[in-house]
Amino acid sequence: MAKAIGDSGGFVRIARVHIENFRGIRRADVHFAGTSVLLGDNNTGKSTIFEAIELAIGPDRLARAQPIDEHDFYGGEYLPTEGAPSKQIVVEVVITGLDEQQCTRFRNNLEFWRQADRRLLGPGQGAVVGQPGIEPAVRVRFEGAYDPENDDFTAKTRFAVPRLADGTMLSECRSGDKREFGFLHLRALRTGTRALSMERGSLLDVILKTYEVRTRMWEGLLGQLRDLDVVGASDPEFGRILVAIRDAMRNIVPGEWADALHLRVSELTREDLRRVLKSFLATGVPGYAAPFQHQGSGTINALVLAMLSLIAERREGRVIFAMEEPELSLPPHVQKRVVDKVRAIAAQALFTSHSPYVIEQFQPEQMTVMSRNSEGVLTSSDIALPDNLKLKSFRDGFRTRFCEALLARRVIVVEGKTELVAYSAAARKAAEIDPANYERLDTLGWVPFDAGGQSGVAPFAAFFRGLGKSVASIFDEQERAARDAIVASCDAPFEQPYAGFEHLLSAEVWVGAQAWFVRFLVESNEWPPALNDTLPFPGSPDDAYRDAFLALFKHKKGDDFLTIFFEHCGLTNFPQTMLRTIAALKGMALPPAPPAPPAPPGPNGIFG
Repeated sequence: MAKAIGDSGGFVRIARVHIENFRGIRRADVHFAGTSVLLGDNNTGKSTIFEAIELAIGPDRLARAQPIDEHDFYGGEYLPTEGAPSKQIVVEVVITGLDEQQCTRFRNNLEFWRQADRRLLGPGQGAVVGQPGIEPAVRVRFEGAYDPENDDFTAKTRFAVPRLADGTMLSECRSGDKREFGFLHLRALRTGTRALSMERGSLLDVILKTYEVRTRMWEGLLGQLRDLDVVGASDPEFGRILVAIRDAMRNIVPGEWADALHLRVSELTREDLRRVLKSFLATGVPGYAAPFQHQGSGTINALVLAMLSLIAERREGRVIFAMEEPELSLPPHVQKRVVDKVRAIAAQALFTSHSPYVIEQFQPEQMTVMSRNSEGVLTSSDIALPDNLKLKSFRDGFRTRFCEALLARRVIVVEGKTELVAYSAAARKAAEIDPANYERLDTLGWVPFDAGGQSGVAPFAAFFRGLGKSVASIFDEQERAARDAIVASCDAPFEQPYAGFEHLLSAEVWVGAQAWFVRFLVESNEWPPALNDTLPFPGSPDDAYRDAFLALFKHKKGDDFLTIFFEHCGLTNFPQTMLRTIAALKGMALPPAPPAPPAPPGPNGIFG
């Protein structure tokens, strides 16, 4: 075992998380090779993964009065059904990279993990232990359920081994055990404002436990408050009223029962104090300090990082930080610094983010794309760049080209910038004119992606589809083999039956609209001088403007002229091929309308 421990390097980390029936996730299996950033659209389940991990290995989560409630169950279903037991929340976390001290502590709970195929070794596979790539691991299992007999929710965490033949787990995973893993969940918005409070799970509370400091302030403070008169002798007028009440009571009950009234704060408990105690910091105004949460975001951010550093230093780097959206309220250069700092001090750092400045700090293999289907099954996919995409091109175009698509639920792979601009502008205008039949692409969750040419459509469509996204493609007329490759790579292929997008416009836009747009640009002094030789003589019939209209979009592919054109179009002037595609994309994104209720029967029966 010592050899296996040495191979792991003491790099404590979460290797796998299995989730059942927790919040919006009916089932999920998520793997981590190390530090990772979770990507996906809003409501995909990224934060739920962190919450699930905290249920299993967060040292203070089960200390709450009610660790789970009705809303933590998938679909809110927690009651037993006829012939079936109560629904159960299950979270299993596999932790690897244990050092010698941890292996000794958990010697009765050890299993062995093989990273190559991301699995625990089963019974009878002990012979492979000690080989490279195999390391000690512990598996912690959280189970939560509703107890009808006591009308309450139960929650327990146990080690998956040892267990009896019937599957009963024998060893409870206690708070002290969980602290060995050093997991800390830093929630979006809440971590900073709670950092210096005394609430359970705050950073200050974690630091006190990490440094094994048992504060004795509670007993002394409660004693002071118990003897503190808020009002009495110091306020004669108020005191006179209290004495009058006392005298009136003595006319009703024995005098020793009706002692003088006092206003005190003695009902406060330790938990009350945890919630109300606040840290104060200087504000720059001499002699005045304000509550910590009233400080600027820069101050809060700096202090959170300082406190994380203390925790990591005390634990000699054996910590796992899970941080939600580190970019909130921070400029780009500070976002990068926060991510770099957290990664530097943690054995493993897990992030969620929607910021390209944060995400681009990671290698592709550290990006995990999350997707969840309508049945609540969440899947995670590692990014493996397609053969037609070099790492340098991916990184150079990350902010402008890849980031939005990686964060989206649905991707439209188009041949080039022309289609990207045109379909976005056309859908926006069509939705404005006829919202019953058309919708903006961004409202539907569709993000157009520029494939950089027709040869890139199939590889990029397959790339995004492999990440669990719904993928459509829009492309010009193709040879059969190329068309078949595109069709096989996506969920919805839309072929434009023309050699190029400008030919689609020329063929399907009413010639009067073409002539009007050319004249409009000429009169607005926006017509490109390089195309002056394509203009017909003033007063020429509309047909004479076809060549100029076609030349404009050949010359200015993807230019803002497309946006201007569609902004001035009515639906009758839109290319019908585009309208059909936009309507189909809406149909793919929105669920079908429920069937209309049956008409009430007439006076003579159903058919009246």
